[in-house]
Amino acid sequence: MNKTHKKKKKKSYIKFIILVILVIICIFLLKEKKSSISVSVLNFGDVMLDRGVRNIMEKYGRNPFEYVEQSRGVFNKFDVVIANLEGPIIETDRNNCQQKAYNFQFSKNTTSLLKSAGITMVNLANNHSYDCFSAGLQSTKKYLKDAGIDYIGDNNLESSYVIKEIDGKKVVFIGMDETVQMVPISSFYPLISKLDKENDLVVVNIHWGTEYSLVATEVQRNIAHHLIDSGADVIFGHHPHVIEPVEIYKNKAIFYSLGNFVFDQTDINTTEGLGAGVNFEESKTKFEIFPYHIETFEPHFLTGSDKTNFCKTYLKSLNYSGCTFELNN
Repeated sequence: MNKTHKKKKKKSYIKFIILVILVIICIFLLKEKKSSISVSVLNFGDVMLDRGVRNIMEKYGRNPFEYVEQSRGVFNKFDVVIANLEGPIIETDRNNCQQKAYNFQFSKNTTSLLKSAGITMVNLANNHSYDCFSAGLQSTKKYLKDAGIDYIGDNNLESSYVIKEIDGKKVVFIGMDETVQMVPISSFYPLISKLDKENDLVVVNIHWGTEYSLVATEVQRNIAHHLIDSGADVIFGHHPHVIEPVEIYKNKAIFYSLGNFVFDQTDINTTEGLGAGVNFEESKTKFEIFPYHIETFEPHFLTGSDKTNFCKTYLKSLNYSGCTFELNN
């Protein structure tokens, strides 16, 4: 074998080694990228911008999200921030709306208020979405669309959800209402099963339960378990206007009721609420609790020992300390 041939063979060997090293580096980088993929969602309860809240806004120029804005730095880390919008956005004479004991109607500046609070999506599946009939619901959708705020929940099953791509993941956000059931809850089970197979994550918002009850009903628990059995990855509940417990079922979290977010109720327990944050990672799901107290219809987030004591009580049944907990996937 001559020297020239040996040199060529040596060069080929070196190139092969370099190629192998590059392949290993690429695989490592891809794994690192995959492990860093995450989807984060923050969910709040009921937002009602009429009645006493509207009176203070119009009379004193108050923003009910004033103190929320001061906490925007904390919430900006979430990809999606959701709240339950407890009423229609429509500029019309109230005589054109339902005449009932509790009827809400929000002004056209509602979307600017929601955006000021960092809310990027709202749930419309609730017992007040039709307070101004179908005209109110359609008006609400238009205002939200024009403002670039996503919405979930509808009187039609196939338009009750949206799919967003976040960090390479296809995430389904779906809204449903158990209180008036414009769409029967039983219809959602096969839909969620289908959506679960076609996407990466399914996030559920559901309006349900008994008003002012501090515990979930058997009906809520049965629905929640069936939703998770069907493929839901997390469930956020609202409607009771008070906080109800969190449950872990098949390694999935069910927040039965987050309480009020902005509301003019002053009865005991209706002035307490929480935001539930979830961060979906490849190997685990992380949760963080953001409790607050509502003063003059405005949520004030708890800090220091007040926050610590709240979380200690709220997460007591899960045997977690602090305001965070994790579930392995």
